[in-house]
Amino acid sequence: MIGLIKKLFGTQEEKEFIPDPPGRTFKRVPTSKYFEGEYPPEETANIAKAKQNKIDQIKTLELLPKFLRYKFNANDTQETAAAYVVFQKEVFDEKWHMVHVTEVSFWVKATEFREFEEMAGVSLRNDFRDLTQINNETYRGDERRKEKRELF
Repeated sequence: MIGLIKKLFGTQEEKEFIPDPPGRTFKRVPTSKYFEGEYPPEETANIAKAKQNKIDQIKTLELLPKFLRYKFNANDTQETAAAYVVFQKEVFDEKWHMVHVTEVSFWVKATEFREFEEMAGVSLRNDFRDLTQINNETYRGDERRKEKRELF
């Protein structure tokens, strides 16, 4: 009987609500838009330094080649103009049951494909997943975004 009275008139402890953490965190490492940086062609020393800094950043963060998307010239021959490359690393955090994703991405011009492959130690053809055809397919449904999405 006393237990019932305590239950009815006693104070209840409020439990603190802790929401479940998100399942994924994403960190994009800031970098210049292009492999050679944002320099005019006559500044070859700065261009070489920018390229090496980008490769060093990829190696320091231990990023792996993940995705690739080719951009073609507008003429009928469909000549490759550039490739948008994405390097990522995924780390699983057991404590929070989360995946932490780190990413570096930039454009590589077609004239620099060979130099990029030699410096990075990767193959554009074999090491990356090619998303060119997937992104070229058009969505035919209603667009729900307020602003147009920029495709690489």
